[in-house]
Amino acid sequence: METHYEILGVSIDATPDEIRAAYRSLAKQYHPDVNRDPDAGERFIAVQQAYETLIDPDARARYDLALRGGCTTGPHDPFQQYRPGGQTVWTRGFSWNGQAPASWAGRLGVMLLLFLGGVLIVFMLVLSLLARVISGGRRQQDS
Repeated sequence: METHYEILGVSIDATPDEIRAAYRSLAKQYHPDVNRDPDAGERFIAVQQAYETLIDPDARARYDLALRGGCTTGPHDPFQQYRPGGQTVWTRGFSWNGQAPASWAGRLGVMLLLFLGGVLIVFMLVLSLLARVISGGRRQQDS
């Protein structure tokens, strides 16, 4: 799968002016009105998506982070790649599963938190039972 940088033919540290220049030349080359090649339309869409992502500083930062594997992408992610048939393919690293703590200290912390929550629930039940025993467990009758 090509990255947006490879699609535009620019380096990862390209300036916005270099990205604009690469986009303009590729858009002219692959525009469906100019190029009669059947794959030109799909290539034009890929060039357009790459440009829209890389020209916006915030979107580019998120895309660079996703390329480095620093995050997973969501179901409505703007950094989807398109197959020729029009089907979308998620970028690598997408997962619906949450991440478990990687370290033993993190796992022990989660287990301790669950244990203390259970102890708190049992303590509240015991207090409720003691309050009922002390009060005699009687209900007041309406007169």
